[in-house]
Parts: sequence; structure tokens; C-alpha cells
Amino acid sequence: MVYIVLAFITGAMVILSMVINSRLGKKMGVLQGTFINYVVGLVGIFIVLLVKERGIVIFTYKLYNIPVWAYLGGVIGVMVVAISNVVIPKIPTIYSTLLIFIGQIVTGIVIDFITVNVVSKGKIIGSILILGGLWYNFYIDKQELSKEEIEQA
Repeated sequence: MVYIVLAFITGAMVILSMVINSRLGKKMGVLQGTFINYVVGLVGIFIVLLVKERGIVIFTYKLYNIPVWAYLGGVIGVMVVAISNVVIPKIPTIYSTLLIFIGQIVTGIVIDFITVNVVSKGKIIGSILILGGLWYNFYIDKQELSKEEIEQA
């Protein structure tokens, strides 16, 4: 139960972080906002490691044993923040959240297929249902917007 609550809180923090970063990016510029995001994150983790029981311990010999592709997480993280800084101000948060969620599900399906040769029918059906709901919601919002424009004319 604790892990379910933590996962829920983490999901909320991701969206909150994306909204905050997009506003920072809007005020400073996409790349500058992304840079500030990662500098503040670096300072934050530096403080956590200092306060931690053993302090900052990074063994360089361990860095050499890590495959090169494992370092792509940082690059992908920067791309996620930068793209979110562009997208979030343009699309309502609920839509961007759902689209990101669908992207995560589809990526999970692809990774599961590549790594363990398993495709979950439930995830595929769930993705299709979420996409259908999102499309329907776009359609309803567009109709309401059109009605408002007609009434204002």
C-alpha cells in the first residue's frame, strides 16, 4: 500500500514539476529554463548526498563498468524537460498529461516486446480506450468552443 501511495505522489509531482518548469521556460526561454531546472536539481541532490550517512561517495571504477547507453538517461531527461517546456503552455495540462501517459504505456509495451517478447493485450486495449476518450474530449471541447464563438458573433 505504501508503494501505491508513493507512486501516486510521484505521478502528481511529475505533472507539478512539468507545469512549474514550463512556466520557468516561458519566462526565461526553453533551454535556459531547462538548464536552471537541472542546476537546481544538481544542487538538491548534492545536498541530499552531503546530509546522507556516508556523504558523497562516487567510486570512479564503478563509472567505467556502466555501459555507455546507461548515461543516456540524463540526456533523455533534459529532452523531456525541454520538450515539456514547449508543449505544456500550448496544450491544456490534462491533455498533455494523458498524451504523456499514453506515450509511456506504448513505450512500455515496445520495451516489454523487445526485452521479454511479451505484448500485454490489456495495455494495448487500455491505450486505445484512453486515446478514444482523449479524442472524444477534444471533439466535445471543439464543439463547445464553436458554440461560444457563434454566441459571441
